[in-house]
Amino acid sequence: MMADTNDDGARGILRQVARTFDDAVPNLYRTLADSPVALETFVRFEEILERRGSLSRDEHAIVALEVALLNDCAYCRGVFSREAREAGVGQDTLEAVLDGLDPGRIRYRVLLSATRRLMSEKGRLGRAEVTLLEERGLPFGELLEIIAIIGAFTVATYANNLAHTRIDPEYR
Repeated sequence: MMADTNDDGARGILRQVARTFDDAVPNLYRTLADSPVALETFVRFEEILERRGSLSRDEHAIVALEVALLNDCAYCRGVFSREAREAGVGQDTLEAVLDGLDPGRIRYRVLLSATRRLMSEKGRLGRAEVTLLEERGLPFGELLEIIAIIGAFTVATYANNLAHTRIDPEYR
């Protein structure tokens, strides 16, 4: 689906997105432009997570990739595989994540486990489980940040799945 980008709000946001992506607009943003509110919400959410998040770039990408996998979004799988590689995630680790296996790095295992549990339990983790995650190096604030990443990329994955967004060549 192609967005009607005649809307001034959507056009302005798409121009901003293009600056971020070397004068190109990835298809996800074109899909979201059918709703300027959805587009702006996603773009702002993504900006805040990237600028103010406590998770490192590679950790953010690993969590977002897990959201894409759990929400069965081929588009986001391609995007976050690339972002994870660009953030320094090794090929073996990336393949393990894509295959649903635990990566060798303990921090990634804890992040992925927390993401899976938060999504499967809709955030309803017991106090003992939260304490265990904190003991494993994932403070409560980072659990909340994972929930924010889940929220942002659930918007993206659901939109892509709904629209059958064509995967940009650079993310294949």
